[in-house]
Amino acid sequence: MAQQGSHPYHGLYINLDRSPERRRNMEEQFASLGLQDVYARFSAVDGKTIPLPESSLKSGEIGVFLSHRRALEAAKAKNQTVHILEDDALLTPHVSVVIRDAIKGNLFDRYDLLFTDIIVNCEIGLLKTLRQAFEKTKFPASGPLRLSDLQLIDLARVNFASTLSYVVGAKSIEKVIALYDQEIAEGLTAPIDIFLRRAVHKGKLRAVCTFPFLTAGRLEEVMATTVEDRRLRARRESAVVIAVLHYLFFAGRDLDYAQRALDTATKGPRKPAERHHALIMQAAEFVMSLDFEDF
Repeated sequence: MAQQGSHPYHGLYINLDRSPERRRNMEEQFASLGLQDVYARFSAVDGKTIPLPESSLKSGEIGVFLSHRRALEAAKAKNQTVHILEDDALLTPHVSVVIRDAIKGNLFDRYDLLFTDIIVNCEIGLLKTLRQAFEKTKFPASGPLRLSDLQLIDLARVNFASTLSYVVGAKSIEKVIALYDQEIAEGLTAPIDIFLRRAVHKGKLRAVCTFPFLTAGRLEEVMATTVEDRRLRARRESAVVIAVLHYLFFAGRDLDYAQRALDTATKGPRKPAERHHALIMQAAEFVMSLDFEDF
């Protein structure tokens, strides 16, 4: 069991008071990994209680943004690197070891943020590259992955999103808070993950992501929503597919679990596809296959 003060970082997971099941899931994960003394709950801001009339964001997006900002403010007092998590995250035993390796190897002298996963976009070239990279990863026969076993993706030019899990270097906490405060003062123009992407692309922050991903979202959280409206149901099914793509590059992936989620989203009635679409899909499948040779 990890002892108080034995880790060079601490973690906060953001959780709404009305989500006790998610809190229970997170606490069980920390206990199973021996990290219950390293991570603590941070009570999330309910966006419905803090309306910002000048912002075009939805109340949930406002709540998420303010929660991340206040969590960093709470973390600042410890003067330590901090791991911020949302409460639907799945963790692997690799996470804590890799964060410690990153601190010991002075990664946070070069980067402000270390993401342990990002959303995967539906771009054939990217998916093929990630699949090949995943297959080249050498998972140890026993024990966790180390930072040296992973690839690090510099996010300066990557169209990334997600704030499910990211680490802020001790020296960068005040810088990130200042950027959050500037965005809040300007009326919150973008959800937090898009805001961070823009800050990274503009060179205001330096960010990197581990690959394979060391965290992923719970697929059942996306699947659980019951939607009767056909248009909204299709949107939910699309969200499940994107979540599965993300999960498939997770170091702790369970392919049977992923298959069930994908089947749930894709095996219902589909819009009829004309021949042009079918030919594109046939070509795309071949490009993704092991039979395709780059030239």
